[in-house]
Amino acid sequence: MKHRKGYLLVESIITLSLIVVLASILYYMLFFSINLKSTIEDKIELQQQSIEITKQIEKVIGESKGIINITSTNSIPVTSIKCKYMDRDIKNSSIKDKELSLKTDKSKLFINTLNIYGNSETGGYEIGDYIDSMYISLDEGGRLANIKLKLSKNMQKYETNFSVYIRNFEGDNI
Repeated sequence: MKHRKGYLLVESIITLSLIVVLASILYYMLFFSINLKSTIEDKIELQQQSIEITKQIEKVIGESKGIINITSTNSIPVTSIKCKYMDRDIKNSSIKDKELSLKTDKSKLFINTLNIYGNSETGGYEIGDYIDSMYISLDEGGRLANIKLKLSKNMQKYETNFSVYIRNFEGDNI
């Protein structure tokens, strides 16, 4: 029997096919891992944003004397929550009312101060990103605000519900 040296064409094709299959599997695993990492990072960022936004909203509403006005573009989502801080009897008070204002076109939430006429002053500051909508309902005669936030980023969605007790509540404000 003859002893052959080298590879046959069939052996080369089989080896090349195995290399292509293994490279395809590795590429798919790498692509899947990168997408999974991105998804997890987006979910974590939404949760962190939600926590920070919740703290700011609890501070603004909780320290107020009540909610003056709730504005919505239609019957359900809220675009503005105005909170009472200023005493109406004191005309030159340095304490001003505040507003939580959702800019739906930018998906951002801002805290603005209000002038004596109830209009937003310039110079508000942003407290959160990725907010699609904000909902509010009042219980206990206006002392308890139940808030729901819906956030999204790159196809990831997150929703949080929380309640804020208004500590310095002064009667019927709305």
